[in-house]
Amino acid sequence: MSTKEELKKQLQKLRQTGFDNKLQKHAVAHSVPVSYFFGIASRETNCNNELGDYRDGEYHGVGIIQIDIQHDIARQARDNGTWKTNPDPLIEFGAQMLQDNIKQAGNEFPDLEHQQLLRIAASGYNCGIRNAIAGAHDGDSDQSTTGQNYGRDVMTRMSTFEELLREGG
Repeated sequence: MSTKEELKKQLQKLRQTGFDNKLQKHAVAHSVPVSYFFGIASRETNCNNELGDYRDGEYHGVGIIQIDIQHDIARQARDNGTWKTNPDPLIEFGAQMLQDNIKQAGNEFPDLEHQQLLRIAASGYNCGIRNAIAGAHDGDSDQSTTGQNYGRDVMTRMSTFEELLREGG
């Protein structure tokens, strides 16, 4: 879990690099709360545009929101370097994935509050929406996520980013 001060530094970094505007643009276009998308970027990379999840001799996570190379867009961006020079398609892809996850969670759990759906969708961003939904049916959408806390952590980060944005942080 990150502290408010650490998240404040990440927000400053987003602003200095222009990623705040990129994330905001795609979040708004896909009806994803901006602070939530910042929470995803924070959990994935501490708001750094980078290659990550190195295993089996290659990087599997690409960009500030770590799109996995199982998706062709990420593999191509990693291999041709556009993750660094033109990160918008990856950010767009991630925002679309979250929008789809939120919709699927809402279809599965129509009586849940929006915040609960966001948590399930965040869990699904990490472990796959089917796994997150199955976990939610068993009482915890995070049971298959990294650290068994991904969705909960993203929601905590989202709340802190909301606070920082209100404060002008």
